[in-house]
Amino acid sequence: MFRVVILLLFTNLFFYLHLSGNISKYINMKYSFLSYSMIYALFFLTIVEGIRWYLKEKKSEIELECHECHHDHSHDHKKPSFGKKLKRTVSYTMIVLPALTGVFLPVATLDSQLVNAKGFSFPTLEDGADRYGMHQILNPDMSKFMGQDAFTDLVKKEFKSYKGNDHITLTDEDYLKGLEVIYNFSGEFVGKTMTMKGFSYNGPGLNGNQIFLFRFGIIHCIADSGVFGMMIQFPENVHIPNDQWYEVTGTMDTMYYQPFKMKIPILKVTDYKIIEQPKDAYVYRNSF
Repeated sequence: MFRVVILLLFTNLFFYLHLSGNISKYINMKYSFLSYSMIYALFFLTIVEGIRWYLKEKKSEIELECHECHHDHSHDHKKPSFGKKLKRTVSYTMIVLPALTGVFLPVATLDSQLVNAKGFSFPTLEDGADRYGMHQILNPDMSKFMGQDAFTDLVKKEFKSYKGNDHITLTDEDYLKGLEVIYNFSGEFVGKTMTMKGFSYNGPGLNGNQIFLFRFGIIHCIADSGVFGMMIQFPENVHIPNDQWYEVTGTMDTMYYQPFKMKIPILKVTDYKIIEQPKDAYVYRNSF
């Protein structure tokens, strides 16, 4: 019976995430068909397990009636020990808990607090080969997922769609792709106009008129997400709190950023406005 309830809870969890739209906070919707398939698979398994449980109960009732008719108590089932009961209870609780919290606890949108918690450092300066997920800052680096040669071919191909544009607008659909091109060909975009939006973050080593503008991006799922964007520079000093959403337009340039010990693109702002947080605050990698 417990297995039926667990399968039903997880079926309900996936169904609820799709119905509420919160599934987009966990996976790139390009792969939503996988979680849709999971709903049907779990529902099918629930039915199968329900039938198994029903047949098992019927069999137990028949055996019990048979034993009572023959007054044969020699085959009475032994009650499980306390240790086994405790182990089973803990196991079921650990399985059921995610299914319940996924439905009843609110899904939080990632913000600058997570940037502070994970640390603000550029991945090329980190030790070790495991540099996925939240270690990705500013530049969405797809080479970690597809190999350097394939990535080089991809970014060169994508560069062609931006090369001749004097004004580039980073939309939700091409935000990650556009940033990747700009970071890999930053010199080609100097002097061009760009419009982008995101939430503010006061990173380390900034002047009084500088701030970072970020979006949280998902490559495949939340496990490989990162915070991506650019440094923006205002004509004069500004006092902007973290997590304020802006849409900015400015002129592209490059600068040497000391904390990362490397040259990065920078957007020198000519026009900006405060905006509401988008309905979907995340951006996704929609092309590979």
